[in-house]
Amino acid sequence: MNHSKIISVSNQKGGVGKTTTALNLGVALASENRRILLVDNDPQGNLTAALGYTPGAQKYTLSKLLLTMIDSPEDIALHIPRSVIHTVNGVDLIPANGRLADAAARLQILQLSQLSANYFPEEHLACEKIMAALLSPLRKEYDFIIIDCGLKHELLTINALSASDYCIIPVQAHFLASEGIPDVLTLVKSVRQRFNPHLEVAGILLTMYQSRPQLCKSVRESVAEVYGEKYHVFERPIEQTIRVAECPAAGKSILEYEPQNPAAESYRNLAQEVLRLG
Repeated sequence: MNHSKIISVSNQKGGVGKTTTALNLGVALASENRRILLVDNDPQGNLTAALGYTPGAQKYTLSKLLLTMIDSPEDIALHIPRSVIHTVNGVDLIPANGRLADAAARLQILQLSQLSANYFPEEHLACEKIMAALLSPLRKEYDFIIIDCGLKHELLTINALSASDYCIIPVQAHFLASEGIPDVLTLVKSVRQRFNPHLEVAGILLTMYQSRPQLCKSVRESVAEVYGEKYHVFERPIEQTIRVAECPAAGKSILEYEPQNPAAESYRNLAQEVLRLG
């Protein structure tokens, strides 16, 4: 029986720590002897860069895999091994760069052609399910596949959610950032109804958290009060520290860069909660 899990890290607001969460959660899970694949689903390639790679220099990327699934799915087995980077951080990576925007455009064209022709293909061929078909054979290779979603190109995010078992919603610990939660929940609900009935919200994760300021405490309490009964709020927020901002330049996670940092401990705690997912 396949017990692998695919997790999307998503919020339509920027600066909430999506990439940082995807990277550090992946490394924390890898330290628990889990096989981890990170998928950079953002044309900006921030996750790729955070692991020490130059996005524009990558020849084999998520874009190549998505276009292969669209144009010649019979060749996908040839391209997957070329596109997976075995990093020194203990995790594997499917990188991304600006060419992913071209793949997103192709997905939009495919969507329009299907709608205009009133054509409803087999589920795994629908434009919203391309990534699910792509990642399906990789499930047997990994315990967790973590997808870092970008801000734009909604079809890329829909594809990620359609492929996922769970979604983690990072939220910066102040009032305005928490407004992004309803947008993500609406998108998750739509994807669940139309493409992936098994998709669940793993939880809301407070990031850039300062334990002393009263404002952060108020946001944590309000998020738990508003969403806590229906949606899980992760036990330990991610502590704000300048060391986390220094990590991308070193191509390391905070767990490698400064293992005793409070943020590293926060991500280890998050990993333990993720391991308890059903």
